[in-house]
Amino acid sequence: MKKWTQRQAMKGLSVTPDLLNTEIRAQQSSITTLDRAQIPANFVAADRLKDNALVQVWEDRQVGATGEQETYRDSNVQNSAWISTTLQVQPGGWSNVTTNPLVLQGFKGGNLFFEWSCNAYVNNLFAGGINDGSPGSPNYMRLRIVVNGVTLCERRGAAYHQTTRLVIASDFPPGDLTVQLQWRLTSASEDAASVVDGGEHLPYGHLWNNRYFAIGRYR
Repeated sequence: MKKWTQRQAMKGLSVTPDLLNTEIRAQQSSITTLDRAQIPANFVAADRLKDNALVQVWEDRQVGATGEQETYRDSNVQNSAWISTTLQVQPGGWSNVTTNPLVLQGFKGGNLFFEWSCNAYVNNLFAGGINDGSPGSPNYMRLRIVVNGVTLCERRGAAYHQTTRLVIASDFPPGDLTVQLQWRLTSASEDAASVVDGGEHLPYGHLWNNRYFAIGRYR
């Protein structure tokens, strides 16, 4: 006959704190397998584990084809300028750095550490119109990391010409993880110039040297 309790309830109807763990351990070992508390000491050794059993790493030092942003690139700019986003091609809102999302394949369930670093150029002319006082209000390249459709990290990001980095750590269930690296420029001033004298479009913002480093910790 099944014995559900090993000790009597104490005053206040609280039971021994370890009672639930004891019951779960008994069921787990009889139905599935031993838990870590029941495994002999030194049983989980490196030579017994398969690759990526405890930890898994993904990294790319050049996100996309060149490490530069792949979306909303305008080629109608001066020869000395980046083929970057301009007011003519940027629709506003959040945009993906790469055409295709990053996929972390084989995630086993546990904690994910993800780091994204990049260089950003932001043309401050779009924030400093003729009515803007000296030294002017900076324009910003906002950045965020989205995993499986959920925003996990967002920051104001760079202004002018800077290096920036975003870091997140969160728990996820087993399965491939889809990661989107996204950027968004603050709105241009109402009187911002958008073309040069020759008719080429002014660069608005640009991301390059995009890279990421991810660690999946499973135990």
